[in-house]
Amino acid sequence: MNLDRLRSVVPVSVDAAERIAHARDLWPRGTLALAGAGPLPPSPEAVAWPRDGEEIAACLAWAEAEGVAIVPYGAGSGVCGAAAGRAGSLVLDLKRMNRIGLIEGDTVTCQPGVLGQHLEDALERVGRATRHSPSSIWCSTVGGWAASRSAGQFSSKYGKFEDMVLGLKVVAPAGAFGTGVWASGEDLGPWVMGAEGSLGVISELLVRTVPVPAVRKFGAWRFASVEAAWESMRALLQADLHPAVLRLYDPVDTRIAGKGSATTVKAKEGAGWLDELRTLVESVPALRSHLLSLPLALPRLLNALAQGVSSGCILIAGWEGEPDVVEVLARHGAALLSGGEPLGEELGEHWYAHRHDVSYKSAPIFERGGFADTMEVATTWSRLPALYKGVRAALGRHALVMAHFSHVYQEGCSIYFSFAGVGRLDVYDAAWRDALSAAAEAGGTVAHHHGVGQLKMAAAARELAGIAPRFHALKARLDPAGILNPGRLFPLVDMPEPAAPPVEIDPVSRIATLDAQQPAAERDDWLAKAGWELRFPSTGSLAASVGAPRQPWESRVLGASARLDGRRAVFLAVPRSSAGPDPREALPAGAYETLTVPVVRRDEAVVRVDVSASTCLAADLRPAREIAGSAEFRGPAAADLAALARRLGPIGSERASADLPAADRARSGS
Repeated sequence: MNLDRLRSVVPVSVDAAERIAHARDLWPRGTLALAGAGPLPPSPEAVAWPRDGEEIAACLAWAEAEGVAIVPYGAGSGVCGAAAGRAGSLVLDLKRMNRIGLIEGDTVTCQPGVLGQHLEDALERVGRATRHSPSSIWCSTVGGWAASRSAGQFSSKYGKFEDMVLGLKVVAPAGAFGTGVWASGEDLGPWVMGAEGSLGVISELLVRTVPVPAVRKFGAWRFASVEAAWESMRALLQADLHPAVLRLYDPVDTRIAGKGSATTVKAKEGAGWLDELRTLVESVPALRSHLLSLPLALPRLLNALAQGVSSGCILIAGWEGEPDVVEVLARHGAALLSGGEPLGEELGEHWYAHRHDVSYKSAPIFERGGFADTMEVATTWSRLPALYKGVRAALGRHALVMAHFSHVYQEGCSIYFSFAGVGRLDVYDAAWRDALSAAAEAGGTVAHHHGVGQLKMAAAARELAGIAPRFHALKARLDPAGILNPGRLFPLVDMPEPAAPPVEIDPVSRIATLDAQQPAAERDDWLAKAGWELRFPSTGSLAASVGAPRQPWESRVLGASARLDGRRAVFLAVPRSSAGPDPREALPAGAYETLTVPVVRRDEAVVRVDVSASTCLAADLRPAREIAGSAEFRGPAAADLAALARRLGPIGSERASADLPAADRARSGS
């Protein structure tokens, strides 16, 4: 390996400390190895720090000539092993590419090595924000967010990070190219985002911004069961009340984290039984270093104890934005959450103030003989109970497990499992193997916002088996020598061709699986007879309009089946999966067989105002639909939101759809 030629272009180090530091990300399996549970991950041969796209290109050309693998590296905060060690590789550490460029209008340009919090701080000084707020915001980079299709804690209102990216500049061994608004010809953005550096290295981003929220309002409620809380959460989202934050903690998470302190439960009772266990073990010096490994070696007993002393669950809801809009949304939201016991604002404010703390609390668990990890899955509302029960049971055979529900959308939500077990690699691997299988069996995606990495490669390959041939063909075109993260992202798996999803309506999740090529009149008539209509109306076939523009928080397509390379590919109908790239809206129109899309009830009250949706959005109002140039509001807050919209421009005709004859409603598109 001729490093002298590379050193003439970029700073390079072969220092042992640098190589060890860049041998892994924060995948807990690597942390277990570091704590002595197994062999250390292999170290790279060298680390380089490019400063712009040209230097990235020089590094790739050098690596291609030398036959050296490249591992792009952001801040190393990933938890799935996407940037974990590869013997003999060159790590491209992108943290010197940390310039924030032009902040203009509602966009900002920046390099990929910018830390998330630094970007938010710079934007806040001019009254703007991305509102992308993962718990790792202090130790993750903007480029890493795009490469893994990250979701922040406010995704219910603002969408995931790929929804905020308007353009990328990417450097691949075959040449540099742009995506989105920077694309020249074919737009490869849907393939690059989520590819975790295996198709190219991101050198610059154009990101959408929003005004810094003027006000924020939280509330908390205690529910008797997660099932009762789910119904309230679903009602809230499907009523178009757009919370920025909606977090439900299951009974074990509520108790262990002490969130019951704002109710009749005293503050210490939340983790009292664990405090007693810790006191007992620490009183015996010989056991102190095994504080966690002893109880965690009995996961079934520990879970039974935890469930036995836990009851009730806490839900936190928060709205932010313009004062008048927040007041309307929070007031109507509280009414829909009235099935729970109101607890006031304190818990929500406390969560907001400490929402990033969790990223820094796991090290003592590894030091004391255990491991801690998290798993984020997602599915539609109708499949949520099976996903929760299945994954929780699978993890519970190996670890103490709790969960919260967040990243909530009109069609479904994510479940974020936290689990801790005895610090052995065989236990860790078995827990993940069983949990990933359970998620797939329940019809959930294996990744909502942490990405894939080495941890979920096989599971993601099974979930998206139909796109693997096209992905590998694209990689061969962009990276002919296969130097970018070789072997990733989709290992070839032997999967039978799946059946096409049946044409049907899921009324709980408010989605419909429809013939993608069916003429609009036939499709809409079938939906109307069943009492539904498209949330995003289309005058042609669904396939012809699948790539139409949408707002960042909207999902035009939940699932799809398509013929690719002579074989059917089926994309799960789930909200916002991050199990690799997501080309479901970027395939040729003729390839689609079915599409699963959002629908709305025809008998739901509707108020329309002759103010454009874009005008409403500027005032933080979010119409349910835009029909013939007017804004349409639905749900219990429709009249109040329409009244706010009328202040923005000329008052137009507004009509409650329930008062219109069905034929008139069909002609008007309402």
